[in-house]
Amino acid sequence: MPAEPSWDSNHLSDGSDKPKIDDNIIHVYNMRLCPFAERVMLVLLHKSGLHFNCTNINLKSKPGWFLDSSLGKVPVLLTNGEAIPESLIVCDYLDEVHSEDKLHPADALQKARDRVLVETQGQMLSSLYPIFGKIPGKIFSNDEKLEKFQIVLKYIGDFEKELKKRDVQNNGFLGGTTVCMADYMIFPFYERIVALPHIVAELGDALRIPSEMEAVRHWMRCMRELGPVQKYGLSPECLAKALLVYQRRVLFFFFFFF
Repeated sequence: MPAEPSWDSNHLSDGSDKPKIDDNIIHVYNMRLCPFAERVMLVLLHKSGLHFNCTNINLKSKPGWFLDSSLGKVPVLLTNGEAIPESLIVCDYLDEVHSEDKLHPADALQKARDRVLVETQGQMLSSLYPIFGKIPGKIFSNDEKLEKFQIVLKYIGDFEKELKKRDVQNNGFLGGTTVCMADYMIFPFYERIVALPHIVAELGDALRIPSEMEAVRHWMRCMRELGPVQKYGLSPECLAKALLVYQRRVLFFFFFFF
């Protein structure tokens, strides 16, 4: 059985040599802390027996060969000599070509509903990222971060309503009793929300998902029990530590000390 790819390895920077890519094996240009790249990694791990490799890219110092063969963003899926960008496009492709362990619902209308939910929840990133990330030329005060979190809470509230509508507290997932594509597409955002009290320790409990959001909390617990999430996902403490290291522009084996 082929060994699993090393996704906790060094991130290649400008001036690094281009890795050798086997066109017969799926390859992903990844960044370990990118929520969009995580979508693809979770789907790949969900597909039983699907062999793939990955190369981590330092997005703060991108290799020239990466810029020449991509849109300058991760994830990028390399397969059969083709480069496919954008997480949702890649995940749709994987689910269609590798139809085992299907993630999209068979019903076209339900698939459309799920995509609307994914797109809507994804809009929270413009308010979520300033809380834990660094934007060049902009420093957010703690008061501004709390204001941003109030916007994030509105998205969490909408998600809570959708989870209850789908009876997730009894079923476990958006797809019912089994995980679906929408679950994997939305999870990376909530993985970061749960880590906020650790990332911005001085605000702590003020950045926690409210206890009354029972459906969201239950869904997160169910997601954490999935094999792909256990393999690739990070605990709130680990994610917070890794993000702080990344913000110091260090991307060389930053998981060594966990």
